[in-house]
Amino acid sequence: MNSKIVTGLAVITDSIGKRLAYTYVEINDNGDIIKSNQKGSYVVTDSETLNLISELENKIKIKLN
Repeated sequence: MNSKIVTGLAVITDSIGKRLAYTYVEINDNGDIIKSNQKGSYVVTDSETLNLISELENKIKIKLN
């Protein structure tokens, strides 16, 4: 069975709202790379994820001060 491993993510604020963009690599059971640098994104609509994003943004604001 293949596994997908997240290799990067970003939160983007655009006219639609918050969007999560991510990249990942897919490997098989032997550790061989099946797919590399795969990309995806989606608009965040659920309150739980929006709250998590807000918490991360607040942590960054604290670090900037």
